[in-house]
Amino acid sequence: MTLLERYVRWLVRRAWLVLAVVIVATLAVATGMRHLRTEFNVEGSLPAGHPFVQIDTKIRAQFGGRRTVILAIVPNEGDVWRPEILGVVRDVTRAALLLPDVIVQNVVSLSAPGVRHVEDKDGSITVDYLMREVPPTPEGIALVRKHLESQPQLKGMLVTDDQQAALVMLDFWQGPQSHELAERVLGLMDQFKDRPVKIYAAGEPMLALSDLEQSAQVGTRIPITFLVIALMLLASFRNLQGMLIPMLTATLSTIWALGLMGHTGIAIDTWNVAMPILLIAVAAAHSAQMLKRYVEEVARTGDNKAAVIESTVKMGPVMIAAGLTAALGFASLALFGVQSIANLGLSCAYGILSAVALEMTFIPAMRSVLPAPKRMPSEGGLTKRMLAALNRGIVHNGGRAVIIWTAIVLVISTIGILRIRTFGPTREYMPHGSLAREHLEEIEKHFPGTVSMTMLYEGQPGTAKSAAVLQHMDALQQELEKDPLVLRTASMADLVKTLHATFAADSPVPYSLPKDQQLVAQLLFLGDSPAFERFVDRAQSKSVVTAYLRSDDSARVGPLVRHIEEWVEKNPAPDGVQVLVAGGQGPIVLAVNEHTTYGKLLNMLVVLGVIYLVSSLIMRSAAVGLYVVSPIIVTVFVLFGALGWTGVRLDMGSSSVIAMAAGVGADYAIYFLFRLREERRRLHDDETAVGVALQTSGRAIIFVAASIGAGFAVIGVSQYLGLRLFGTLMPAAMLVSCVASLTIMPVMVLRLRPRFIFGEPEQTAPDLLTQPAAR
Repeated sequence: MTLLERYVRWLVRRAWLVLAVVIVATLAVATGMRHLRTEFNVEGSLPAGHPFVQIDTKIRAQFGGRRTVILAIVPNEGDVWRPEILGVVRDVTRAALLLPDVIVQNVVSLSAPGVRHVEDKDGSITVDYLMREVPPTPEGIALVRKHLESQPQLKGMLVTDDQQAALVMLDFWQGPQSHELAERVLGLMDQFKDRPVKIYAAGEPMLALSDLEQSAQVGTRIPITFLVIALMLLASFRNLQGMLIPMLTATLSTIWALGLMGHTGIAIDTWNVAMPILLIAVAAAHSAQMLKRYVEEVARTGDNKAAVIESTVKMGPVMIAAGLTAALGFASLALFGVQSIANLGLSCAYGILSAVALEMTFIPAMRSVLPAPKRMPSEGGLTKRMLAALNRGIVHNGGRAVIIWTAIVLVISTIGILRIRTFGPTREYMPHGSLAREHLEEIEKHFPGTVSMTMLYEGQPGTAKSAAVLQHMDALQQELEKDPLVLRTASMADLVKTLHATFAADSPVPYSLPKDQQLVAQLLFLGDSPAFERFVDRAQSKSVVTAYLRSDDSARVGPLVRHIEEWVEKNPAPDGVQVLVAGGQGPIVLAVNEHTTYGKLLNMLVVLGVIYLVSSLIMRSAAVGLYVVSPIIVTVFVLFGALGWTGVRLDMGSSSVIAMAAGVGADYAIYFLFRLREERRRLHDDETAVGVALQTSGRAIIFVAASIGAGFAVIGVSQYLGLRLFGTLMPAAMLVSCVASLTIMPVMVLRLRPRFIFGEPEQTAPDLLTQPAAR
């Protein structure tokens, strides 16, 4: 008697004790749910080690920049140059300055303290608000407009070129979560809903609000997923026990996972909010595999406790192998370098290991105290005929037809891979009709530069006011503005040029940077105002250049950033000043896409490596590990090919789903190989062993794939692109990995005849092709 059999017999004898202990353990683990917290923060989704993220962090510590919100004040009729509209601009600006955590110097509008008009009065420079109060007369309004349009760095920035929208830009310090900032901005906008304007908002906080809405929608789909899988279990096993016990495993493993998340400090965020859906599907699937074998043993022995013992002894090692493989595959996400992805991986690993633990303790004990189900599932019908056809295809002519069809699919997929497009604008993840997307599109009708890109000049104190450094900034801005992606730029150099234009109005080119250092110093001294605080620190050692981009599409931002990096390398800044490229929303999205997308490709290789090593160790065969990963490799190829053929972009969302599917689909091969080994050693005949394995384990695998696919298809009916990717790519992955596990993998096994299945060569029965009489 093996150690496992002694354990299971003891468990059956002490069933009530085991049930009590597990219930107490569940209550203890569940106390961790009290410590669960939500953290829908963009920071957790960023690759902290990426240079763009590090540069952005350094810039934001001094200047802000990424949490910028652009408010567009659009009159219900007419243009903005009317007292009632300018009054709204003034009042919105004052309300924005009072918002908690706002960066005061980064509030920009017609009436903001940091926006100044420079004027030469009797030989002296005066600097005052561009619009301290709303002019009561048309002449006063015309003067404000004249002052605005005389400053190139402000023209088109505070009032759009079509004169149909006034802009108020504000920024926030780090601290509150982005969706909280969005709620503050929306609260500010509500104060003006009875004024003759419409106010629209765009920026990272508004995007975070969309993420929060998507996460809330996932929460509403969890009960539907639970119900769909429960109904599938009932239809498959034809009895209540066949439905209730797997769903009990799914429920308890989800509770354990949430409790462990609370105990270990893992927050619920936009990535792992869908974890319960995955766990319900995967845990119910594992339980269904055990249940299928239990039902077989009940039918064979007619004794409930004997069936519990036999099924647990036979399936226990398989479940442990499959569960450990999947859990380690997900846990490997913790090495990825992004906190949210690490949280997702560890959360899923918690749940899968919990499901395995419950299936080896609580569930066998419960089955042993319950009566055996009286109604058994049907073994005939369409599924039986389909599996019989698969059996013929696998054994006929060495599975040549299976190999040919697999090769055709892989060739088509490879052609699709060559057509893959990468990246795309983040607005694709905001559904049409959502508040964030509607506001963004309305603003872009008037001002398309809603995406920021920032460059930091860093040197010794005082270097920021160097004439040579300012000349370098101006040249960098000119280089940026050559790219059609860049709408406009802003820096301290613009302010100096405005001062020079005022001071030297009779110069041939008044709006320009003086080359004389003494004159630059005088201009900076005379024109000193809060306007400079947006661009330079008090030590004048750091200064920032901001570019406003028309899109955050990484396919366009990437070439721009690389070009500017090359330009800076060829044109280094003087005085030992270092230019850091780049921060802001555009480069951050680029960093996430590059790290997540290409990192996911690396992560898939890591997952495959982990699955190979674990399965090889458990099965004590290096060759068998290759059979386990072969269906996953086929699945990954097909899914990437599907991206190319359908035009779905390879980006953060699609690559994440494919990487996750690779970890889930590993179970099918493991379950089938163990059952094929058992039947081959019992029957000593290839065709019969494959047929029995297909009709038993294969049937269960089909059900498992269908259950997981159906569970994720529930969230696929959504206006959110991220959820649609989950709801389509995951079911497709389950279908492909299931088919590959039941077709090409058995053909490979029969052709290569690994010792794990067939034993030593001298003990192996003759090959199928040499046994015509047996056929």
